[in-house]
Amino acid sequence: MNFAFISAAIICTVCVLWWMIKSEKGGVSFIKSAFQGLAGMFAVNLLGMVTGVTIAVNWYSIAAFIILGLPGVIGALILNLIFNV
Repeated sequence: MNFAFISAAIICTVCVLWWMIKSEKGGVSFIKSAFQGLAGMFAVNLLGMVTGVTIAVNWYSIAAFIILGLPGVIGALILNLIFNV
């Protein structure tokens, strides 16, 4: 199971980096997406005081949100919903 998660993370990272290299403005778009991912993480944790839904903040989650952006935050929320019911 751990191997599957690591493989999926590597595949997602390679896809994002390939897109960034291939695009003309990939670097700027990547930086914007990284800031959106971090802002989404902080917004979810800030609203967690009201809703009770939070995301664990560690180096792995921060790296995932920087690389994947808002889809990474949404994916973490879905995984939180599935495994913490």
